[in-house]
Amino acid sequence: MPALTFSKWSPGGNTTLLFPDSGQRPAEQARLAALALDPAMLGGEQAGFVQLAQGKLRMAGGEFCVNASRAVGAMLAYAAQNSSPEQGILNGFAADPTQNTSSAPPPCPVRIDEIQVSGWHSPVRLHTRGAAPLWQVEALLRLPACSITTVEEGAQLVRLPGICHLLLGGPAHPLPEDCYAAAAQLRQRHNLENEPAAGVIWWRECQGQLEMLPLVHVRDADTTFLENACGSGALALALRLSRSGTRRAFSIMQPGGSALEVRLFSENGAEMAGVDGPVALVARGKIWLPDPEPRTRPCRA
Repeated sequence: MPALTFSKWSPGGNTTLLFPDSGQRPAEQARLAALALDPAMLGGEQAGFVQLAQGKLRMAGGEFCVNASRAVGAMLAYAAQNSSPEQGILNGFAADPTQNTSSAPPPCPVRIDEIQVSGWHSPVRLHTRGAAPLWQVEALLRLPACSITTVEEGAQLVRLPGICHLLLGGPAHPLPEDCYAAAAQLRQRHNLENEPAAGVIWWRECQGQLEMLPLVHVRDADTTFLENACGSGALALALRLSRSGTRRAFSIMQPGGSALEVRLFSENGAEMAGVDGPVALVARGKIWLPDPEPRTRPCRA
């Protein structure tokens, strides 16, 4: 029965489990994540495995995730402010025994980190403000050429590295009674079943406020969640809207009740995006997960 240390985070409501990456194979990470995400265990909407000292995050399905990246920014800030041996164990790395841990250093106004994230083509820069248990974290991304295709009336498919999103807006796409069934049909219709991760996002603008409802399927982790927030989905919507106008900053309300702030800008000749919002620490500790069931051999006649 494997025992894993964990921390549970809420980046804008998109509950995320982070485990130390101890070299598990991708299939084992996906299995462990599916077990831990069960409401009977820890619950949550997604899971990732972190090598904190190396600044690396691998999502359980190998997909890309903006909100989990932002959670790692909060985790790095928390680890720096709470460098006790206990915290080192929970984060999966040893604390520096020469460091004075009698008092935590005050939080920096802005902490800047850079991490590698599964699915994304370049390092993700994180700007973190605040102190435990609540931070504001902006993920800064260097944008590749992103494909934005109209696939049917009122529907655009936005392809980002490691994830794609089908954006459904306007009167042609009212919110269905069964979002899970509707999203499954749409993924099949538009040949998205084999994508590492595929989101179906219903969105609208009401009295000047953008709102979205994201449902995300991760292929290798075999998870499908109606999420309380989706950072890559908010980015996809901002990119789609920017193509039809001059607007470069967007405040997009998430189902969890907080907004994600997306800004598009240029930096040293590169196209960039920033996705900013709150990140809260929910819980940390250890979980015991069941071993895989042994394979049964067929009976011989």
